[in-house]
Amino acid sequence: MSIKRGIVTEIKSDSARPISVTSTLPIALVVTSNIQAGLYYFDSPKAAIESDLIKAHTTGNMIKYLNVGVDQFPCIVPTILSVANEGTDDAATKTNIINATNALKSAAGSINLASSTQSAIGFKPDIITVADHAIGDTDIANAVISVCNSLKARTFIDLDANDNGDAITRREAFGSDRVTLVKTSLGLWNTTESKTDYYDSGVILAWLRVYVDGEGKTGYSKSISNRVLPVSSVKSPSEFYAGALDETDPLTEKQITSFISYKGIRTWEYATTDADPIWQDARRVRIFDLAAAAVLEGIFWAVDKDLAALSAAKKSLRGFMNGLIGDEVMLGFNIFLDIKRTTPERITAGEFYFVIDSQEMPSPKLICVTFNRVDRYAPLVYKIIEEA
Repeated sequence: MSIKRGIVTEIKSDSARPISVTSTLPIALVVTSNIQAGLYYFDSPKAAIESDLIKAHTTGNMIKYLNVGVDQFPCIVPTILSVANEGTDDAATKTNIINATNALKSAAGSINLASSTQSAIGFKPDIITVADHAIGDTDIANAVISVCNSLKARTFIDLDANDNGDAITRREAFGSDRVTLVKTSLGLWNTTESKTDYYDSGVILAWLRVYVDGEGKTGYSKSISNRVLPVSSVKSPSEFYAGALDETDPLTEKQITSFISYKGIRTWEYATTDADPIWQDARRVRIFDLAAAAVLEGIFWAVDKDLAALSAAKKSLRGFMNGLIGDEVMLGFNIFLDIKRTTPERITAGEFYFVIDSQEMPSPKLICVTFNRVDRYAPLVYKIIEEA
């Protein structure tokens, strides 16, 4: 067909493209087992338990923490298992755990050992938890935080503290918007052995997080504080008195999640340990993390295109933010080109800098009701007596 003479057609669009926060938010568990060490991906924790590969497990904590996810937090969520073998001694096991944790940095491109075709996993985890071994071990805790920083993921770490002073002392070792600290472990009754088994509360809260995610389209933006847990006991309980100072307040001030007994055993507080108070709200961190990830993917197509594509990208951003307002995730926003950074020299170089001023929908942490005794209703007494 000639392009020099006659009729030539072209197809283009300067329309906004749809951008949305992904509903695929995988969980990754670093666990121990006697099966082959490496990365295994399954479409759900139940699919993992039913796999012949996983059924070969006889020692380690892998089945214990898969079972608690399936039995107590039934949800369908992409599940990555990073399996470490127990070593000849504790030091060797620790090394294997750290290596299994670090392997998650490249999980998306790694071979899935559960795949018969040896395909890549294809997902990066949003939630990472190291079962049992991150408790009280700074090296392992730092490893999982490093992986979370790399992937913009998040983790939960059980402090296994005996009391508030112990918890607060251990908390001082942390300062990251990637980690939520939990005071103590949680118990479930073992019907086989007729005794209470204690579980790493970091793993329990990781399962709770994905369970809340699955409750609705915007589950990812909800807090996991004040949620009833399907557990029977708390290893080191905190006294809670509704409307009065209690043992949870010092923990809340230090961004430590505790557990309260109030119409069930509930989570209390959902925070990070970041030095900046703005990013100590774990819910806020996650909302902006996932919004940023959605934008990164949503306007990638506009790179190396023309100015019309850049304008369409801006329209796409506006449509995305309007959608978040409609979903009651965001309260308001404004999108503008950052003139200070988008200088003529940078325009020549093809660099454009946009800013999205935005504020997430607030989630009330304190609701104060004041009872004010007044006299203005006294005349009602006359009416009551008159009608008697």
